Amino acid sequence: MSHNLRLIDGSVISHTHIPLKGTVSPTISPREFKDAMAALAFTVALATASHAGERVGRTITSFMPLSAEPPYLMISIDASSRMVDLIAASRRFSVAALARGQEEIADIFAGKGNLPDRFSVGDWGLWPSGNPKLDGALLSLDCELVGSIDAADHILFVGAIIEATSDPLRRALLWSERDYTVKEERGANS
Repeated sequence: MSHNLRLIDGSVISHTHIPLKGTVSPTISPREFKDAMAALAFTVALATASHAGERVGRTITSFMPLSAEPPYLMISIDASSRMVDLIAASRRFSVAALARGQEEIADIFAGKGNLPDRFSVGDWGLWPSGNPKLDGALLSLDCELVGSIDAADHILFVGAIIEATSDPLRRALLWSERDYTVKEERGANS
């Protein structure tokens, strides 16, 4: 597929989408990648999906808004995760950006601890779509699947945001240097 893009200076260029493929150059190792990414700060979130009475959820830091018109969100899920199957079957997923104080929920959905029902931690409701909705989150979004991209060991799911709630009084739970972190407040002399 090809698009003509208008640049700021008014000129037009043709851009052809390039599918993901392997690189010819050597890449860094998975350990080097993880060590490099550890230096960044990410908002901690939960991705959830349900289908035919089954619901799953996992802690993620790989999600991002893609478009405002229409409102699209992208999440990255390990290709071997059961969540991939449920998103594909239901064609829906939800995301809850966690707030400070929700570290236990993040840990449980990251697989720490051995709870048979991860949804027993936190206050859960349902979106009109039937997807799980975490109450008390900084931001909660319910999405209808509009596309996906096979990205090696992960699947990138793109969803149109069909429902959204937020709590402007909450602060984001951040992950950096392999731990939860709190952004330092600026002092009066900053």
